[in-house]
Amino acid sequence: MLPETGFHYYRCISLLGRGGMGEVFLAEDTRLLRKCALKVLAPEVAREAGRLARFLQEARAASAFNHPNVAHIYEIGEENGVHFLAMEYVEGKTLEARLAEARLAESPMALDQVLAIAVQVVDALDAAHTRGIVHRDIKPANLMLDGRGHVKVLDFGLAKIIGAEQAPQDEQTQLISSSGTLLGTVAYMSPEQALGRSVDGRSDLFSLGVVLYQMVTGRLPFGGQTSQETLARILREQPEPVSRFSYDLPPEIERIIRKCLEKDRERRYASARDLLVDLRNLRVPGTLGETIAEAAGSSSYSEKPRPLRAIVVDDEELARQLLCEYLNAKLEVQVIAECANGFEALKSISEHKPDLVFLDVQMPKLDGFEVLELIGNEVAVIFVTAFDQYAIRAFEAHAVDYLLKPFSEDRLWTAVARARERLQAPAGAALAKPAGPRTDGRSDGRSEMIRDARGPGQYLERVVVRDGAKVQIIPIRKLDYVEAQDDYIALFSEKKNYLKQQTISGIEEQLDPKMFVRIHRSYIVNLEKIARIEPMAKDSRVAVLHDGAQIPVSRGGYLKLRAALGETDEK
Repeated sequence: MLPETGFHYYRCISLLGRGGMGEVFLAEDTRLLRKCALKVLAPEVAREAGRLARFLQEARAASAFNHPNVAHIYEIGEENGVHFLAMEYVEGKTLEARLAEARLAESPMALDQVLAIAVQVVDALDAAHTRGIVHRDIKPANLMLDGRGHVKVLDFGLAKIIGAEQAPQDEQTQLISSSGTLLGTVAYMSPEQALGRSVDGRSDLFSLGVVLYQMVTGRLPFGGQTSQETLARILREQPEPVSRFSYDLPPEIERIIRKCLEKDRERRYASARDLLVDLRNLRVPGTLGETIAEAAGSSSYSEKPRPLRAIVVDDEELARQLLCEYLNAKLEVQVIAECANGFEALKSISEHKPDLVFLDVQMPKLDGFEVLELIGNEVAVIFVTAFDQYAIRAFEAHAVDYLLKPFSEDRLWTAVARARERLQAPAGAALAKPAGPRTDGRSDGRSEMIRDARGPGQYLERVVVRDGAKVQIIPIRKLDYVEAQDDYIALFSEKKNYLKQQTISGIEEQLDPKMFVRIHRSYIVNLEKIARIEPMAKDSRVAVLHDGAQIPVSRGGYLKLRAALGETDEK
């Protein structure tokens, strides 16, 4: 029954639902002429201090941060002894209702829809957890889906603000009411929550694991006939593999769900951010390497194109802060990591697999061009530099654009738009690769860009090469010789050799000709490493290095070698 009078300036339109705490009405804010959900606390509930505190806790927790996937709290108030909470009204249905539809249709939800929902929920939990807020009641009934697939996390009534002034242990952390019943929804509780122990963000990840399991299989992982049986299964039993109910699911989704449902929270994901990375990196079966997040971005479960996941690399902290401030002002780009040097950048790019990297040039350990050589062609790169000559040839090689410090906000978003256009181009056209290794003796486009960046008379001081998961740095004076091997070069240094995808012509242009000479079409040698030249056959010779290695010398190479050594008469 609708209240005969409204509350302050809220006019009740219809009853949306009723529960143990009170009633929720669809209402109109007569000042702002907008719809809202009005949660009204029942008078008998308000007389219980604990339940009133829970009602107030919801308002404090949900209003402590702003996130697009969390229902906004507009106001909390009291009129004539009746407490009410005005919050954002989300048109749509709960995930609980959507799961009921799937059960009636005897068909589980589509995987891209499942992951589109999960990514949004985890993103909201990440925002809450970083502010010390644990939801403690993640379940389908508290996840609202609007008509365009946007998810809103509701009901922070059980939320715990870590670090806030705590009530006594039996009131705050045990989740047990005065009547001795558990607060929360039993089927979605984490083991530590069910045991009344202290909880942190990993408890929410367990609950979300239950929701994920339910979405992909259509059933609960720890279902029981009674609450006691359900609790016992949560504490002692392992869920059946999701693959038993759907053979089409990728193995990675089973791994993710099982990690969320670990009974020992130390074995779960350490944070919502870690889970978010795994979810976004999932590949959609039946697509051309498309991630789940990308597929969700093109489905009905996305109102706008998904944000580009970006890493900012710059050794100047203030420069990183300024760039991140610009990027965070809009929802087009999500900064997932910041790095202060090239080594950090390589590790972060490997772990997070971003869409876009903002890359400085002059940095310690590895400079921007060395990072560029090592990261491959799957990532869009925007140079950020104070030196315009560093990226003159960028468009011919790998970079999408370059920003000359100081740059304007408009110039930044122009570069971002170019990156998005490149990433959304058809497969074959997207992220056009540099010219790459060539077999015609000419250098590749990326090598030319790096050469031009150094300017005339500036040559390599070191060579960087990826060796499995490691990055090897070879000081140029320790490089003995280079050998061409098809589309690769082998770099020999101190009895070891490393393969690098580059042409021998490309590396030749980067080496100081006073130190290195190309003595054969397939070999470049360090002059300091040569012990002697010996004849091998008619018109052919070998260079014997100090370590005993023998390198063939062609006739033309011998003439260049003599000139480099300052010899004028052939002996």
